[in-house]
Amino acid sequence: MIRRPGRERPDWRDRLASIGLDYHSDGREPVPGGEGGLWWHEADHYELTEAEVDALDDATAALHALCLAAVDHLVRREPHRLTAEFGMSDWMADYAARSWLRGDPALMGRMDLAWDPAAGPPKMLEYNADTPTLAIETALAQWFWLEETGSGADQFNSLHEALLDGFRALAPRMGGRGMHFAAFPDAPEEWAHSTYFRDVAEQAGIPTRPIPIPEIRWNDAAGEFRDEEENRILFLHKLYPWEWVATDEFGPFFARDTAAVVEPPWKAILSHKAILPLLWRLNPGHPNLLEAYNGPAPATGEWVEKPALGREGANIRMKRDGTVTNMTGGTYGDGPVISQRRAPLYAQEGWNTVIGSWIAADRACGIIFREARSAVVRENSRVLPHLFR
Repeated sequence: MIRRPGRERPDWRDRLASIGLDYHSDGREPVPGGEGGLWWHEADHYELTEAEVDALDDATAALHALCLAAVDHLVRREPHRLTAEFGMSDWMADYAARSWLRGDPALMGRMDLAWDPAAGPPKMLEYNADTPTLAIETALAQWFWLEETGSGADQFNSLHEALLDGFRALAPRMGGRGMHFAAFPDAPEEWAHSTYFRDVAEQAGIPTRPIPIPEIRWNDAAGEFRDEEENRILFLHKLYPWEWVATDEFGPFFARDTAAVVEPPWKAILSHKAILPLLWRLNPGHPNLLEAYNGPAPATGEWVEKPALGREGANIRMKRDGTVTNMTGGTYGDGPVISQRRAPLYAQEGWNTVIGSWIAADRACGIIFREARSAVVRENSRVLPHLFR
C-alpha cells in the first residue's frame, strides 16, 4: 500500500456535482500540504496490491461475522447488558432485541480500519453500522475517477451493486408499497446520501418518497407514523441515529412496530462502542480486533479513550502510561467511555490514514481512504480514491 501523486481532472468539481457530491470543499482556500479547503482530494491516491485487497476483503467479512455473532450472544445470553453497558432504556433494549430475534433485515454499514501492512493485519477501530455516509464517495466518485483517469487499474469497489442487491432483497417484503427516505435537508452530506440511496431503491423497483426528518409525525388516533401529506409511513430509511431516536419524545412510538425501519433497531447495538469490549471478551486475541474495555484506559501502555456514543473523532483522548498525549474537542465528553488499545495507522508524507471498509447485502464490497495530518481522523479530514494492480 502506497500513497501516490496523480493529477486532478480539470473539471472534477463539475463531475462531482453531477453525481450529487457538491459538498467537496468547505469554501476555504486549500493550504498546500494541509487539510484546509478540500474534502475530496484526487490529486493523490492510494495504490494497493491484489493481495492487500484480498486481506481487507477477508478481514471485513470476518469482522462482520464476529459482530453479528456478538449481537446474537448479547440478545440471547446477556440481554441485561443492553441496559447496563449499552445504556439503553428498557423499551429500546426490548425493541432492539425483538428486532434481532425476528430477523429484521439490514442493508449496509462501514467499518473504520487501521492498517499498516508492515505492522500486521487490519484492525477494526469501530463499526459505523447505523447511519453510514461516504457511500457516494466510495461507490460513485472514486469509481468515475478511476474510469476517467484511464489508469487501466482495478478498484475494490462493488458498493453500488451491493446496495442494489440489498434493496432488491427488501422489495418483496414491501409488496409494492413505497419507502420514505428521511434526512435533514440543511445537512448537505446527509441529504445527498439519502437522495442517492433513494435512487438505488428506485432502480430496485421500490417506489420512494423523500421526507425531511422534522416532518415525520405520529398520528395518535390512527396509531401510525405519517408524512407531511398524511400518507402513512410503512417503510422508512433514516439517516438519523437510533441513539437520538431513543431520547426523542416520539422515540417509543417506533417500538409499536407500525413501520419497518432501515437500518433496523438492532443496529443500535453495533453502532454503540460498547460492542468493542464485548467483541474482545468473546474473541480475545483475534488478529483483526484491538484489546478493548469499558471505562477509562489502563495505567500502562498506549490506549485510546472514546465516548461510547461519540462521532467523527470527537472527544478522543490518547494516553500513554496513564498520561494524555493527545485529545480532540467535541460535544460528547460527558458520557461513558470505552478504552481501546492504540493501533498504528499507515502514515506517509505526514498523512495518517484510516480505511473505510463497506458491508452491504451482507458482503464486503469496497473501501475508501481518509487521511489527516493529526493523529485522529475527523469529520473534516480528506477523502481520497484508490486503485489496485
